[in-house]
Amino acid sequence: MVPLPLGSLPIIPGGAGEVDHCCLQDHIDWADAYVVVYSVCDKSTFETARRLLEKVSLSKGARRAPAILLGNKRDLERGRQVTVDDGHEASLQFRCQFYEVSAAENYVGVSLAFQSLMREARAAQQLRTLPVRRKTGPALSKMIGMVFGRSDKGSSDRKKRPSLSI
Repeated sequence: MVPLPLGSLPIIPGGAGEVDHCCLQDHIDWADAYVVVYSVCDKSTFETARRLLEKVSLSKGARRAPAILLGNKRDLERGRQVTVDDGHEASLQFRCQFYEVSAAENYVGVSLAFQSLMREARAAQQLRTLPVRRKTGPALSKMIGMVFGRSDKGSSDRKKRPSLSI
């Protein structure tokens, strides 16, 4: 566990077959943010990462949780099996951040990725704690109709256009 101002960050092994499905689903349901790591030199780890992101996406539904797709071993270009475009496309599909790093060369990229995830998780947590505000005025479509709708010719008793702060 890594202590953080938000709480703690459990590290779950991500290799194929290392975590049973029951345990994995418990972690997905419990967690508020996710880091899914794959090796750019092993296409099967990328496919496993995609499946994990899909499980997270399906489990969380509309309450999208912050996530990072993290490609490791960027320094081993000769053995690359997963392109940067593959990772980028997956991140767009699952609406998550995407980074490629080399944990062996230095920790800076990994650190930046984790910091970015923690900022996003903190912002999401703050948004969840905000009170839900009720709609008190007319619906947006009515407001647009009032602003851009037809006006009566020569009507001197027209209502003033209401103003909204958005």
